[in-house]
Amino acid sequence: MALFWVLIVLSINGIVSFSAAASSTANSTIPWGMYAVNFVFFLGITQTGIIFSAMMKIARSGWSVYYSRLGEILTLSFIPVAVVTFLIFYFAGGVDHIFYWASAHGGSGGHHSEHISPWLDKDYFLLRYVITQPLFYIAGYLYFRQGRLQERYPDAAERLDRKRYWLAAFTTGFYVIANTNLAWDFAMMIYKHWESSILPPYFWSGNLIAGCAFLFIMSQIFIKRPPHKSIKISYISSMGVVFFGFVLLWTYMFFSQYIVLWYGNLPARTGVLFSQMRGNYSGAFLVMMLAVFVVPFITLIFRQLKRNATVLTILAVVICVGIWINRYLMIMPALNDGSDPSIGTWVGFSLIAAGISLTILSIIIFKKYFPSVTFSPEDSGAETH
Repeated sequence: MALFWVLIVLSINGIVSFSAAASSTANSTIPWGMYAVNFVFFLGITQTGIIFSAMMKIARSGWSVYYSRLGEILTLSFIPVAVVTFLIFYFAGGVDHIFYWASAHGGSGGHHSEHISPWLDKDYFLLRYVITQPLFYIAGYLYFRQGRLQERYPDAAERLDRKRYWLAAFTTGFYVIANTNLAWDFAMMIYKHWESSILPPYFWSGNLIAGCAFLFIMSQIFIKRPPHKSIKISYISSMGVVFFGFVLLWTYMFFSQYIVLWYGNLPARTGVLFSQMRGNYSGAFLVMMLAVFVVPFITLIFRQLKRNATVLTILAVVICVGIWINRYLMIMPALNDGSDPSIGTWVGFSLIAAGISLTILSIIIFKKYFPSVTFSPEDSGAETH
């Protein structure tokens, strides 16, 4: 109960701090930019929870059952927060502050001195999310429900399991569509006339690694084990392998985008890329590379470290920090040159704390209203020390 009220206070603090900054600060674009960073980050890691389950289902993984149900709950429980935060961003002025094409001189009914694609329109922006996000969440719910039906009707488990494979594929497909839309709007169309065909998979891979890392952290909190019991080492080690694979995938996507744009050497393309890596943002970029690639790569090479739950939890936190900085570097350089503080401010920390608190609160409330849905199967494979 004490934790519950701490989370409530942190959530309210984030709301109040942001509202005060956005309404009283001379340059309210920076608070809205931080709002967008956290919206994209937390939406990405929560949506990846059910995608972890779907991917492991398609791969016929056995060990992943320990984490999969919590991943499904992580995604579905966050739906109310995802809806409310998006509506605030759209109707309270976030779109006008973040997107150059939706300002008072652009967007619906506005006038531009240069050609603006009809796609860059506030009404179409809303329509894109009204279509793509519900499709993903509906598919995810059907996938989750199919799993519960398998438990309720074991005699028909094989037939229901085949349907769940198809639902896993559809959920993954809609995840790609929804997150491609996110990548286009918040990481590409936020800049004038900048394009990168590799950006969407680069964006997905970041969600995958951070989402799996966050799921592992939540498993340490919510999946209860009997006294003097511990999770199977093979489950920890297997999750470490997943981390390592997604670290390599993210790094490959990063360099694929960088090399193509750098080799082309077109100022209109390289300017955006270099703005996220140099100047006032160079420090954040260095920390991101250390947190998402260097530290995980070196750590996960060693078998013993990969089999240690404490080490993997710390590493998961580091990875989440790194991907959060990645989202920060995708959005904030389009809004200012980095000379104005944004991360190291009370509003910045409050929004991050509020995002974490709302995510955990969502899981707690889900458990309260759906107590029959356990966070992990009872035969979770716990073993004695």
